[in-house]
Amino acid sequence: MSFTKKLNINWRIIENVIFVFAFGFILYKLISDYWLYIYNSVKGRGFIGAVIDPFSKHNYYESVIAIIIMLNVTCLLWEILSMIFLLLKQESGNITGYSKYKVIFEKVLVNYKPSFLALLIIELLPKLLLIHMFWIWLPHFQKIRLFTINLKWYSWIYAYLCLELAGWVYHFGLHRVRFLWCLHAPHHSPTELNLTVNWVNFFAEGYYSTLVYLVFLTLFGINPVMFVTVLLISTTWGMFAHVSERALKNGKLGILQHLIITPAHHRVHHAKHPLYIDTNFAAALPLWDWIFGTLQPFREDIRADYGVKRELDVTNFCDLYFGEILLLYRDVKNAQTLKNKFLYIVMPPGWAPACSANTASVLRREFLKTNPALGITSKNRMLSAIKFWYKRYKPAADQASFANSMEKL
Repeated sequence: MSFTKKLNINWRIIENVIFVFAFGFILYKLISDYWLYIYNSVKGRGFIGAVIDPFSKHNYYESVIAIIIMLNVTCLLWEILSMIFLLLKQESGNITGYSKYKVIFEKVLVNYKPSFLALLIIELLPKLLLIHMFWIWLPHFQKIRLFTINLKWYSWIYAYLCLELAGWVYHFGLHRVRFLWCLHAPHHSPTELNLTVNWVNFFAEGYYSTLVYLVFLTLFGINPVMFVTVLLISTTWGMFAHVSERALKNGKLGILQHLIITPAHHRVHHAKHPLYIDTNFAAALPLWDWIFGTLQPFREDIRADYGVKRELDVTNFCDLYFGEILLLYRDVKNAQTLKNKFLYIVMPPGWAPACSANTASVLRREFLKTNPALGITSKNRMLSAIKFWYKRYKPAADQASFANSMEKL
């Protein structure tokens, strides 16, 4: 056995040992804290107090956040424990002894190793997450603000729409700029979707997200306290959108699928099918996805397989967490010209100087050539509606030039 292969095997063993420790400790903390929370709720504190007390202070958003957090934790524990019990039940009659528990352990690794090790990194490294960098950079951005809105009820609606726009731009950039994709790819690498996937984030992604949110905060004049409040609501719902099919089978939430981003919408976002790839960027409201033509409903006839396009063993945490950065470094190093080195960094994932066939937009476009009906988006419907009303109310002389401009879009 070569030294490199032996080193790789030993490192994987170390990863698994760390995972066992992290899985046991974090799960113990979750269960014990959850039980204590329920126990306190019986006495009028805990969850009950977190929902009712804010009403007396008219801080209704705190009640909403408390409810969604409780829903998240309940579903998270249900996902993990139900999967373990299901594995024990399924394997009990087929395999016995050491082999039985080896199979179960391997399935647990696939589902939860990326999540628990990523959470461990985020907790151990210096706090580079959004809320911390937000308050560090905020005073500098506030110096160049043009105006600040008031705290009236309609301002909260305005703030939330601006937040969702910032989130859409931030998320769209993560998928369309390769350097940013390197920061975001770990989140899309798991092949099983569950609430712990929320933990799989590259720690440095917080720098980019904070920068985008602060630019929008400054440009649109949103009060910082208001912005943080609506951000908490949006982020908390975004966490719930990752709920697994074990905890919520359908995920469409009935009529709500037309009003908010549901788990079914977000399962589409994590899928790697050409129809689904690079769609549904919004966190809680589908408005900006609808406007920009990136809203893609889940289709029962097209399966949502999760993960990234490249070949990846999700139990190899180092490859999952740092692999895209190393691949980008290799491409930049081997590029022949300075221009191509730069383009590798800023062009979409899959781009190469000689060919762009592996980029998400090209893959989707090629798929839709044989399935054109599946590619009709909100953007197409809006353009069709504009054409219809223009033809109905404008003189015929102007219609030809307008139709030509619409065709270019």
